[in-house]
Amino acid sequence: MPPKDQVSELQLLVKLQGVQAQIRNVEQSMSAIPQHIEEIRAETARYEEEIEQDLKLEQSLESQLRSYENEIEAREQKLKQYQAQLLTVKTNIEYAAMLRQIDGLKRMNEESGEQIFHVEEETERLRSTRAQKQELHKQVKAENDKGIEQQTKELEKTEKEIARLMRQANKLRSKISPGLLTRFERIAEARDGVAVVLANGGICQGCYTSIRPQVFDEIRHGGTIVQCESCSRILFYDAE
Repeated sequence: MPPKDQVSELQLLVKLQGVQAQIRNVEQSMSAIPQHIEEIRAETARYEEEIEQDLKLEQSLESQLRSYENEIEAREQKLKQYQAQLLTVKTNIEYAAMLRQIDGLKRMNEESGEQIFHVEEETERLRSTRAQKQELHKQVKAENDKGIEQQTKELEKTEKEIARLMRQANKLRSKISPGLLTRFERIAEARDGVAVVLANGGICQGCYTSIRPQVFDEIRHGGTIVQCESCSRILFYDAE
């Protein structure tokens, strides 16, 4: 019969390896959550940035509109002055020159009026587009806020699960002799977390190398901790 302590420690190693595999799987799933949350926030931010850009463009157009209106008002004041001066000119040459100035100001006001019309049209179009984007942003933000809340809860749940598994792993480690535990962890680090494998059928299930009959007998009897001569993994036998 194999020593009970040896068999017990081998069973503990198998359990510990299983728990560590669970921890890696949970950590892997957890690592994607923060990135997913950032992607959701980025989508919301894109809508906000577009709306902000549209608002700035509207403000710029409104500034242009005020500028055109101020120019027209200034010219109207000059027109009144020139029209009043028409009554005081003494020669036909002066009168004609004054008329040319008046006509020039009127043409400029007409041009500014056309500019105002185009600016008002563009401003109205932007306002309508921004209103649509704001409504869509409202809907997207509501959905994304729910998504972030769900992801945050999932993250908290995952963190608790990892903490539980870590406690379980530490409990198992405390029952394994330090030397064997160190050997196990060294092999696990070198072999992608798989330090203990089955040896059923005289084959190492880690690297699929044949095991010498004498060594296989030792594994079946479980009297000592045996490592694969090829991959160095710890071997165990399961009669089932």
